[in-house]
Amino acid sequence: MHVKTVIARPIIAALSAAMLVVAGAPMVPPTVQPGPVKVHASETSHSVDGVHDYAIRTSTTHVGIHWRGHPDARVTASLSRDGKLFSEPVLVEADESDEGDRETYGDLIGVEGISVVRVRADRLLDRVTVLALDASGPDPLPLGLGAEAVGGTPIPGVISRHAWGADETLRFDPAGDEFWPRENFPLQKLVVHHTAGRNNDPNPAATVRAIYYYHAVTRRWFDIGYAYLIDEAGRIYEGRYARDFWYGAAPSSDDAAGVPVVEGHAKFHNQGTMGIAVMGTWSTQAPTPAARASLVKLLAWAAAKYHIDPKGAGTYVNPQTGVSRDTNNIGGHRDYQNTTCPGSALYALLPQIRSEVAAQMNTWPAEMYNPARRLILSAGTYVGRTLSAAGWIVGSKQFTIASGSSAFVDQKATVPNQSGVWYHVTTGVYAGYWLAASSGMTLGPAPPTPSVEVYETARPLTVPAGTYVGRRFDSFGGVTSSKAVTLAGGSMTWTSQKGTIPNQGGSWYYITSGVWRGYWIPAVAGMTLGGPAPPLPDPIATYDPPRSLVLAPGTYVGKRFSNYGVPAGSYSYTLTSTSSAPTSRYSTLPGQSGRWYYIVDGIWDTYWIRESSGTSLAPQ
Repeated sequence: MHVKTVIARPIIAALSAAMLVVAGAPMVPPTVQPGPVKVHASETSHSVDGVHDYAIRTSTTHVGIHWRGHPDARVTASLSRDGKLFSEPVLVEADESDEGDRETYGDLIGVEGISVVRVRADRLLDRVTVLALDASGPDPLPLGLGAEAVGGTPIPGVISRHAWGADETLRFDPAGDEFWPRENFPLQKLVVHHTAGRNNDPNPAATVRAIYYYHAVTRRWFDIGYAYLIDEAGRIYEGRYARDFWYGAAPSSDDAAGVPVVEGHAKFHNQGTMGIAVMGTWSTQAPTPAARASLVKLLAWAAAKYHIDPKGAGTYVNPQTGVSRDTNNIGGHRDYQNTTCPGSALYALLPQIRSEVAAQMNTWPAEMYNPARRLILSAGTYVGRTLSAAGWIVGSKQFTIASGSSAFVDQKATVPNQSGVWYHVTTGVYAGYWLAASSGMTLGPAPPTPSVEVYETARPLTVPAGTYVGRRFDSFGGVTSSKAVTLAGGSMTWTSQKGTIPNQGGSWYYITSGVWRGYWIPAVAGMTLGGPAPPLPDPIATYDPPRSLVLAPGTYVGKRFSNYGVPAGSYSYTLTSTSSAPTSRYSTLPGQSGRWYYIVDGIWDTYWIRESSGTSLAPQ
């Protein structure tokens, strides 16, 4: 059961591969869209008293090492293909500690063809877990930055979650609800990270998938922690899910009202901040020029969109908890936590990066289009221009169109020292150039907004007997995969939204459990949508601030339930000594016996613990 009820909307969005180009221009290769890629995971745990070898599958692409307690332990890893020859030990850099120091997590390590991981520790650790991930799959083609668009600081090209293969089912519990319901707060600060993984990554998309699994499943953040990730080639990947982005819109990490989604990148400082991770380790070397250019461009877009002074500083205040901190408006993770992130070399560049961001935030009067709009061009000769920030022409390209054609544009602007208005083209032969508006051009309308009905708690959907085809779509409504299932009798599933799909007829339900989990099915006669979930029962007591729930030694099972009382996950943990957990609510639950405490931090964060002889409230 979620105490916070926030709208939950699954994603089937993708950056479009459709190419709208000027007739006769060279075609741009489409972006690879693998659809959901299942990450295969296995874990092995063992005590380590000095050294221990862990066998893993040779198909493993990434290894994560975490251990119980001891966040200050020195842990190293050596890798071997045959169990005989090992690499030099590599320090496992511990990320900020989760769960009140009960579990310490190291950053992911990229591997190839490894069969044994040797773990050394400078003290006895009673449980060290090696997580082996196989996140292999297609690597999306680079979108690149293209030519500079001087106008209104548009969002750069972003590889969508669909395009990098996000398995959206990881975000949903067995009852069909989002594990971590989304929240949105106005943006105050921009925070730069590094992933502390390998440099010269052979498949960055696989690394994004591995990070997603590690954050969502292993660390139980239920999604990737960052808003965006940038690889060494300068490709930008959509991070934490915010909403559906249709018609090829670049994912902008916000809701329909333009308010950014809360991420999981800086503990106690997530609300009102945006985390951008530069993939790799930047402790002793700087990011590649391509990665840095993309970082600057992304920061410039965000600073312009959310009215943030890139050279400014001030007090960050968490709008939920009141936690405050004085920081630069563009800062590093280490400004918010005791961590080395984003690496000393990258952190040292931030003053210069702030200046570069400020220089890229242009002030031309402009209309921004996301998604891009179609510019219709009649037959004739057109001259594209590249323009300086002052509006001077620095390059040109002339092309004659034999018959009418079109291209996408992402902004219309007035240009200093030039007459009229200009369109910035994003596709085809004029991609990256500005075209002066003329009588031969017509700007197409903005695409219609798909209708959507979103359910805060997944609602039951009764489906009568028959054959149904579930489908996944790209952001233009193109079918990317399908799944046909025949029901011999009526069945019940769970849905989180009902809406229209671009270029598809009728209405569709997004399914969050069962055989069509992660698919849309068409709404047809005979389907029955259940009513909204009943209100939560009035709590017996609420605690603000939270009180400590004392737990005697023993095994406790934290549980989650949907608002309908459907079991939605559990987490069992054995305490060898008396411990405590903060609780904010003491209540009965629908369909459950006894009374329950809602936990708000630690290993049972967002779980309920049933009252028992081993539980008691600490005195106030």
